Amino acid sequence: MVKKNPKADLRSFHTIFMQLGIILVLIFLIAATKTEFRYDTGSGHLKPGITPDVPLVNTPPVIPPEKPAPLKPMVAIEVPNDTPLEVDIIEFPEFELGDAIVPPPDPPDNPNEIFNTFGIEVLPEMKGGLQKLYSEIIYPEKARAAGIQGRVYIEFIVNKDGKVEEPRLIRGIGGGCDEEVLKAIKLMRFTPGVQNGNLVNVRMSQVVVFKMNN
Repeated sequence: MVKKNPKADLRSFHTIFMQLGIILVLIFLIAATKTEFRYDTGSGHLKPGITPDVPLVNTPPVIPPEKPAPLKPMVAIEVPNDTPLEVDIIEFPEFELGDAIVPPPDPPDNPNEIFNTFGIEVLPEMKGGLQKLYSEIIYPEKARAAGIQGRVYIEFIVNKDGKVEEPRLIRGIGGGCDEEVLKAIKLMRFTPGVQNGNLVNVRMSQVVVFKMNN
């Protein structure tokens, strides 16, 4: 059997060759990734370092919208107290009492209308009061003799002049007392009633008490 020369045995360099091959492949890959290929319009091939002849599109730059300027803070200006203020004085014409114009009250729809005491603005008032009315009444002697006493109710109208019209008996006690009250009420004078600024006729009632002193 022929013995091989150890120097001629290639299997002993197998590991070295494999490492060199891997190193060469890595160098090639690194060189390929670092090389920039451009398109050549003349030859139609990719060549390293040549910029392709491709028309560029001019895109207008995008300008961001301008932000509004911040508002300036308001500064209060102090006015010295001793500065006089100019104020326009409005002058009004002077009026005397006789120049005032007072509109007349609206005339009543029915000048002869008779109002009741309920709802009237200003009620008629008896001049002198009840003391004046009782001073005009005399207790009849026949009523005293018969022992008649009680209340007499009458009704009447106070006209626009304050005079009594149409007195009538509502309820009486007799003995001449009813007639005495009707006679006395005709002598009375009143302040007239007022409604809506107008003098009006007002229907009223009155009670007179007859009582004997024991």
